[in-house]
Amino acid sequence: MTALCWIGLFAEGYDLGVFGAVLPGLMADPVWKLSPVEAGMLASSALIGMFIGGFLLGTLSDQVGRRRCFLGCIALFSAATGLAAVAPTPLLFALCRLVSGIGVGGMIPVASALVTEFAPPERRSREYAMMYSGYSIGIFAAALAGFFLLAAHGWRPVVMLGAFPLILLPVLAFLLPESPDYLMRAGREDRARAVADQFGVALAHGMLPSDRRKPAWSDALRIFAHGNRQATAGFWATTFLGMVVVYGLNTWLPQIMRSAGYDLGPSILFLGVFALASSVGGVVLGLAADRWGRGPTIASAFTMGAGAILMLSHHWPLGVTYVVVAAAGVGSVSAAVLVTAYLASYFPSDLRATAVGWCLSFSRSGAIAGPMMGATLAQLGWPVATNFYMFALMALLSAGAILCVPRKKA
Repeated sequence: MTALCWIGLFAEGYDLGVFGAVLPGLMADPVWKLSPVEAGMLASSALIGMFIGGFLLGTLSDQVGRRRCFLGCIALFSAATGLAAVAPTPLLFALCRLVSGIGVGGMIPVASALVTEFAPPERRSREYAMMYSGYSIGIFAAALAGFFLLAAHGWRPVVMLGAFPLILLPVLAFLLPESPDYLMRAGREDRARAVADQFGVALAHGMLPSDRRKPAWSDALRIFAHGNRQATAGFWATTFLGMVVVYGLNTWLPQIMRSAGYDLGPSILFLGVFALASSVGGVVLGLAADRWGRGPTIASAFTMGAGAILMLSHHWPLGVTYVVVAAAGVGSVSAAVLVTAYLASYFPSDLRATAVGWCLSFSRSGAIAGPMMGATLAQLGWPVATNFYMFALMALLSAGAILCVPRKKA
């Protein structure tokens, strides 16, 4: 299950990372002639779609099942990305990115629920981090595609590669099982037990056919009920602030580093290093979280990320800069991944995808604010270092917010 969800997250990572990888080419397009603010608005169009997708598809997967929503998300964002590659105007490009964002927004809550429900409790953080490494490697793949194709062939072929997962969809449909927890709630007890036996999954304690009832959309409001409110507030604040950092850097890092005096090739590769380090760092942080606890591990990671981002405000030798960028990736993307793993394991299975989807949808406002903040600073002509000061502050506030989540009682 982790491997299947890894493929979905890889496709999502490419879809999101490709915009940052082609941003220098988009801004240099002689026909579109984008300003920094217009480029920021194009970046935010996908994030608006993700806001919608997280609310809608995260909740829907708790109602109609994980499998259908997982496959539907991949089909939606891959097809829309392919259309974006041939969009004749910035407006149509933005509309395609918005539709793509709906599918992307639903992928994380659905995949989070699947991995959490199939992984042994003592290994959930590391399994989740392994699954989510696909997202970071997808961003790295987008950076590599940009490095090899952008200068010679322009931005459109780089974006078109994001439609490739459509070819894999029949294979994923054949291999992907439904969640046993959902099957039990749906009254398909025999099938639930067969899947549970096949994958070595323990069915949720107390989940009996006699307890079944048709789920209602109003059930989603339980995340705000007494006993959940403080945790919900802590998770929402952490993810909002973390998304400002992650999406701000994902979108603007190549352009910021180029403005700081680095050549185009290294500037694009900085995004790849940022993503690749976060994929490895996520697994390391997952191991640490399973051993020492998720809250302290996440807070420590965000604090380290703030320090690394501050270091980027100075011009270092190229090799040193790659190391600092890697540390920033671990202290932002990897930390944010672990927040979602923590969230997915915090709530019960019938509320899990809803809790993740609603939280991540709220945090998309931070994901929109991050690119727009970078665009505004570029438009104002402020010093490059100002970007890093702001992103470092957001990372530090994330570290404090996660510590507000109450420890879950056994």
